[in-house]
Amino acid sequence: MGKALHTLAIIVATVVAFCRAAHLPGKDEDPFALPENFLIGAGVSAIQTEGAWDADGKLESACDHLLHTGKLASLGYPDPNLHDVAADSYHRYKDDVKMAKALGLQLYRFSVSWSRVYFEGRRIEKGIQYYHNLIKEIKDNGMKPLITMYHFDHPQTYEDEFKGWQSEQMALKFEEYAKFLFEEYGKEVDLWVTMNEPNMYCSYFPAFLFVAAGLYKEEDSNIYRCMRNFVLAHARSYRAFKEAGIAGQIGFNALLMHASPNSTRPEDVYAADLFNQVHAGQVLAPVVLGDYPQVLKDQLGDKLTEFTAEEKKLIQGTTDFIGLNVYFSIVAAWNDPATSDPSKSWPIVGRFVEDLPMTSISMAGGVNINSATAYTRIAPEAMKDAVLWVWNSYKKPIVITESGLGDSLNMGKKDHLRASYHSQGAVELEI
Repeated sequence: MGKALHTLAIIVATVVAFCRAAHLPGKDEDPFALPENFLIGAGVSAIQTEGAWDADGKLESACDHLLHTGKLASLGYPDPNLHDVAADSYHRYKDDVKMAKALGLQLYRFSVSWSRVYFEGRRIEKGIQYYHNLIKEIKDNGMKPLITMYHFDHPQTYEDEFKGWQSEQMALKFEEYAKFLFEEYGKEVDLWVTMNEPNMYCSYFPAFLFVAAGLYKEEDSNIYRCMRNFVLAHARSYRAFKEAGIAGQIGFNALLMHASPNSTRPEDVYAADLFNQVHAGQVLAPVVLGDYPQVLKDQLGDKLTEFTAEEKKLIQGTTDFIGLNVYFSIVAAWNDPATSDPSKSWPIVGRFVEDLPMTSISMAGGVNINSATAYTRIAPEAMKDAVLWVWNSYKKPIVITESGLGDSLNMGKKDHLRASYHSQGAVELEI
């Protein structure tokens, strides 16, 4: 996940292949048997694992530039050069794939670094070949590749010219990049995700990281404009994928820190749903239903730029499945706006909570094994709650594209905590 760009470990993801119905074993069946068509995989992102940040013609990415400022120590990134080498997957990808195979994984999700392969019509051949080699290695080891086309590392030039995702120009740039990827890898891969966690990127990177690094002023960052541009970019890419006739499926991804109401009072239920709609529905509803949820329009008013009639036609029905990133859940309650403190926002949630003065959020449920970070919380119900909310809202197939426990103290060990985290998540889904 984007929160810990310096994390080098593979994030284990439980991947439910297109929401197959749960199968409960009978008394004569293996209680540990998985349903047919169920895939378990792992996911990596280019910026977190590849290293080789300027090798073989790779251009500087926005993440490279951001981290190299050396101004993010207070936000959890003390080493500005750690990602330069990272896990060195650019040179050691065969070892990574070998380990994935040894774990018995069936699916290997990876992201393509935009800055490594393509820029304004220019092909970067060695970077392009790297991903051909990686795909072949994954398939040769009996696993299925899933490409994430974008994980925060667009060329820095687009930040210099028009501040990246703050501009509608990015939708056109991304469409061009997407067409290149489809032509290059479309015959080798049949599972695609356009972009990773655009809702997290927009609420966290511009408003917190870019401002802290001195790259943006406060007024340069607009969460809602950013998310809108991501939706348009995705929709254009989805249409291009279908026009290319690729035999596969392409989905849209979002982070969901599902909020449950802290009571059955109507106002608490409303507060929880409002948080979920602003947090995730803001990007999911448009690509499924073709517009923002009405509750968002009512709450945010002119902070949202409405989609035009033409844009609504473009974006509606533009995902074959929803890729869902689930780590933990939160609790929401109705709060008196007159006594609220909107400055108490969580960086990973973003500044949009300042626009929800009637919603109070807190961590609750499960067990946190390291109070220093939310990503060490074991709360199995989060998986079920998130999946049910997305299914009930959109009725689209679901793939759990990320899930995990960020316990760095036990990395590389045979730790039972991660085993418990994933097995309990599966139990909650009645797998």
